[in-house]
Amino acid sequence: MTYIDKLINQIEELEPQVDTMFDKSAILYTDPNENYNGGFYLVGFDFHHWTKKDEKGQILCKEAYDNFYQNFELLLTKATPDIEQKINEANLEIKNLIEQNRAPTSIESGKAVLRKNTTIIKEYLELLRREENGLIIVPDTNALIQYPDPTVYQKVANTTDFTMVILPTVLSELDKLKLTHRNEDFRKKVKSVIKRLKGYRKQGNVLKGVTVNKSILLKMVATEPDFSYTLNWLDSRNNDDRIIANALELQTKNPSQRLIFVSSDINFQNKAELANLEVFDPDDFE
Repeated sequence: MTYIDKLINQIEELEPQVDTMFDKSAILYTDPNENYNGGFYLVGFDFHHWTKKDEKGQILCKEAYDNFYQNFELLLTKATPDIEQKINEANLEIKNLIEQNRAPTSIESGKAVLRKNTTIIKEYLELLRREENGLIIVPDTNALIQYPDPTVYQKVANTTDFTMVILPTVLSELDKLKLTHRNEDFRKKVKSVIKRLKGYRKQGNVLKGVTVNKSILLKMVATEPDFSYTLNWLDSRNNDDRIIANALELQTKNPSQRLIFVSSDINFQNKAELANLEVFDPDDFE
């Protein structure tokens, strides 16, 4: 499943969740001119208001929408000013409905307004789809040490045609481990991984990608992630978070491609899933 597919699924799962919240709520219309006696006649005011709110539903819907929008927002760099404004307005409308601030004219009209605005978001996601729907494999440091041969990852991809990307923090950790790890055999293993990677550099420009085993494109990323534009819970001082941020940046630049993050670390896996990244556990190779 691609990043775009995941986001569309999440916003579609939110719609019935908000519907349920609405069904447990109530709206009342108050006519300010009901007792009109020839004085001032009020027009142009909205006199619909919530008389009952589903506060538990609000909390659940708000959490689901906030998690969705944090990931979705990373794709807005691709939007034109007009589209971005349209999405910002849709976002405010959806938040207003979830927080049950300004009341719609009825429960059913509220559901209709919700879908009108979620459709704006889904239409933008569909705009980002590309015909190329390749597969990207991103191993963490331990996965790369354990399985340095790119052909092994054909088991993850279920195909011989994919792109394998080595991130800068992974390369830095390899350089550190070859010098500082207390186990000599492990240091030798790390050095052999580094030697293999340097061999790829001799084949060509690894930043653009070199071909391995005829069909695998191996690339290395030189730039660190931009922490001014990523998920706010990622910590730039934490190497795991740097790897997640780099993988997420790679995914948001290629939202119509499927990206699989390879790690056997449970905490790493949890963080990757929270960042909307697909995870594969290399322990499943065994």
